[in-house]
Amino acid sequence: MAEKTHQKRSDDYSTRIRITVSALAVIYVMAFLSGFLQDTKYNFFNYIFFSLLFIGGIGLMIGTVKSTQSSTTRGFLFLRGISTTLLLIFGIGYERFRLGGHHDLEASVEGLLYWLTLLFWVGVIGSLILIRRQP
Repeated sequence: MAEKTHQKRSDDYSTRIRITVSALAVIYVMAFLSGFLQDTKYNFFNYIFFSLLFIGGIGLMIGTVKSTQSSTTRGFLFLRGISTTLLLIFGIGYERFRLGGHHDLEASVEGLLYWLTLLFWVGVIGSLILIRRQP
C-alpha cells in the first residue's frame, strides 16, 4: 500500500515537472514574440514575460533538487532553470545598454542572450524527452 502511494506521488511529481517545463517553453515563445514590440508603448510585456520565466526557473531549480529523476534528467532540468533565470538578468542588462545608447555592449549582451536561448531549448528538449514516470 505504501509503495502505491509513493509511486502515485512520483508520477504526479513527474507530470507536474513536465507541465512546468512545457508552460515555461510557451512563455518563452510569448516573450520572443513580444520582442517585436520593443520600440512601442507595449514593451512592458517583455518585462512581464521575462519575470515569469525567472520565477518559473527558480521554481524549476527548487523542484529539480526534490526530484526523483535520473541524474541526466536532473542535469537538463537544472540547465533549463539556470538559463531561464539568466535570461532575465541579461535581458535587463540588454535593455539598459539599449536605452543608454551603448550599442557595442548591447550587441555583446544580445550575443549572450542568443547562447542562453540555445541552452534554454536544449534544456527543454532534453528534459521533456528524459522525464519519465517511475516504473
